[in-house]
Amino acid sequence: MKKRNLIIFITIGAIILTGGLAACKHGTHHQCFDEFALAAITGRMASRLELTESQKAELDRLAGEIAEKAEAMHAGREQRMQELADTIRQDTIDREIVDARIAEKLETMHEMADFVAERVIAFHGILTPEQREKVAVHIEDRSSGGCRLSMR
Repeated sequence: MKKRNLIIFITIGAIILTGGLAACKHGTHHQCFDEFALAAITGRMASRLELTESQKAELDRLAGEIAEKAEAMHAGREQRMQELADTIRQDTIDREIVDARIAEKLETMHEMADFVAERVIAFHGILTPEQREKVAVHIEDRSSGGCRLSMR
C-alpha cells in the first residue's frame, strides 16, 4: 500500500509540475509557468476530481507555490548555460569543475523534489477517498503507454 501511495504522490506532483510544461510550445519549458497555463492545469484537475471550492483553493495555492519555486530554480539559467558553453570551449576541462556543476544541479533537483513531495502530500491530505480512487484509476489507465502525465 505504501508503494502505491508513493506512486500516487509522485504522479500528482508530476502532473502539477509538468502539466505547465506540456502546455507550452516545444523548446520553451523554462518560461512555462504563466498564470494561464497554471489555471488550465488546476482547472482540469479540479473538474476531473470534482473538487470543492476549498479543495480547489488549496490546489491553486499548492500549484502556485510549485510554479514559483520552479521559476526561481530557473533564474540565472542563461548565465549557467553560457558558463557551460565557455567551459566546453576550453582545451581541457577540469574534473573538479564538472563534478561541482553536477553536484550543484543534483542538489537543486533534490531540493525541488522535496518541495514538490511536501506539496503532493498536502494535496493528498485534502482529497476524499473517492477522489483518491479517481486519481488511482487514472494512473492505472495511463500506465499502459502514451503520455502518462496529462489529465485527459
